Amino acid sequence: MGFWDNVNDELKKAVEEGWSAVKESAKIGKLRLRAHSLHKNAEKHFAGIGGIVYEMSGIPLENPLNKPEVQKHIEEIKKIQAETEVIEKEIEKLKSKERAAGGAR
Repeated sequence: MGFWDNVNDELKKAVEEGWSAVKESAKIGKLRLRAHSLHKNAEKHFAGIGGIVYEMSGIPLENPLNKPEVQKHIEEIKKIQAETEVIEKEIEKLKSKERAAGGAR
C-alpha cells in the first residue's frame, strides 16, 4: 500500500470518527432539550399546587393534600421526575461513551 493510500485511509477514519462524535453530541442535545421541556412542565404543576394552596389559605384552613387537584399535580410531577432521571442517565451514558472514544484516539 502506498503513502497516498495510507493518507486516504486515515482521512476516511478521521471523518468517520468526527461524524460519530457529532451524532453523539446531537443525541445529548436532544435529550437535554427534552429534559428542559419536562422541567418547564413540572414548574407549571408546582405553580398549580401553589395557586391551590394560596386559595385555601383563608379561614378555615384546609389541608391542600386532601384536594384531588393537588394529588393530580403531585402524580404528574412524580412521572416527570422519573422520566427526567431516565434521560439524565442516558446523557451520562452517552457522555461516558464520548470520553472513552476521546481517550481511545
